[in-house]
Amino acid sequence: MIKKLQKRLTLLFICSVMSIFTVVFCLFIHESIQSKKENEMYFFTRMITYLVFQLENTDDAAGDLTLTGQTYDFTLLLKNNQNAFIPVNTNHSNTDTNTLITLFEQELNKTSTDLLDNTHSSQSGIFSFSTPDKHSYYGIQATVITKNMDILDFYAIKESTSSFTFLKEHLPFYLIVWLLVFIAILFLTRFLISKAIKPTEQTLRSQKEFIASASHELKAPLAVILASAECIGNDTTLSPESKQHTEVIDSECLRMSKLVQDLLLLSSVDANTWTLNKTNIDVDTLLINTYEKYKPICRQKGIQFKLGTSDELFPALNADIDRLNQILSIFIDNAINYSLPKSKISLDATIFKNTLVFSIKDHGTGIADKDKPFIFDRFFCADKSRTQKEHYGLGLSIAKELVEMHKGKIELSDTLGGGCTFKIFFPL
Repeated sequence: MIKKLQKRLTLLFICSVMSIFTVVFCLFIHESIQSKKENEMYFFTRMITYLVFQLENTDDAAGDLTLTGQTYDFTLLLKNNQNAFIPVNTNHSNTDTNTLITLFEQELNKTSTDLLDNTHSSQSGIFSFSTPDKHSYYGIQATVITKNMDILDFYAIKESTSSFTFLKEHLPFYLIVWLLVFIAILFLTRFLISKAIKPTEQTLRSQKEFIASASHELKAPLAVILASAECIGNDTTLSPESKQHTEVIDSECLRMSKLVQDLLLLSSVDANTWTLNKTNIDVDTLLINTYEKYKPICRQKGIQFKLGTSDELFPALNADIDRLNQILSIFIDNAINYSLPKSKISLDATIFKNTLVFSIKDHGTGIADKDKPFIFDRFFCADKSRTQKEHYGLGLSIAKELVEMHKGKIELSDTLGGGCTFKIFFPL
């Protein structure tokens, strides 16, 4: 139980911490990408300002622009007073230069810009636009007054780097950081959870050791009391009242002896010292023997006990025959104890997907929905007043432990018309 709790707490803590870290880390990556984009725009703006300054003071404008544009992947274009383009071979884009200029001018027309004052060069702000193929671009327009007082229209366009490109460049680094944090959180969580659970684990271990020791020590005095009660009961001189008291002692000692045996069994399971003596069991013989065992008890209580018959041939079940009988006895005893007179109990077996399924169905009082999650807990009783003294709340928990030792499972459902149906699955 502690191991399962430790695993669940570890998983919950790791998932919670890593979820928070992942969200914060993604926000950090997003801000980092946005910062890189802003730096790219700032660099583009500064470079165009530098080129405008060069154009104001150079005679070979096209040559200087070609070198700069090819170096930084800029698409640059000049237009003179006669609206004639001065060729600048710098276009590294997949889109035609004329198309880029047309799209850029459409973006410019959306904003009224008057850059010309005939005395100084002027430069627009940075514009963003997209091509039909979904590529994004930055664009800047400038009007340049050269030293010869010529007026040139200067267009500068650069394809913006996509967020995916920025992410791909640093993705290995980001993954390594995330993985290192995950490993650190994993080890830290395991250490902290183990430290936090250790006192609880020690307490439960002490309780289990106490129960095991107490149960073991109770066996001897109970045997003495039973033997003494039997000797007293055989005394023919006893009065009827004394005989009745002797029978009560004998009955209560038997109840106590059964409780001690159950506690010893659970202690063995908890200590992992219980071993199964598996043999190949004939399922038909097992069903018939169980039916013959409980048929007189049911008849005595006015309950109809039915054994389901099937034409299918059951393969041999590899299991511990004593434990298997104990499992079936626990469920049938419960069905009998909680069934009303003239009701029905059925026992049958089927094969489903290489699994042998035992089904015990009763039409008794049933189990309330609020109690169903706890019926396999130790010492749990739906009867909170515990008026039924023969039940300690250990039967179903023992059955569950024994079934799990056989790698099986138990399912509970309501019986149509009232009652419970327990299905026990054993892998073949």
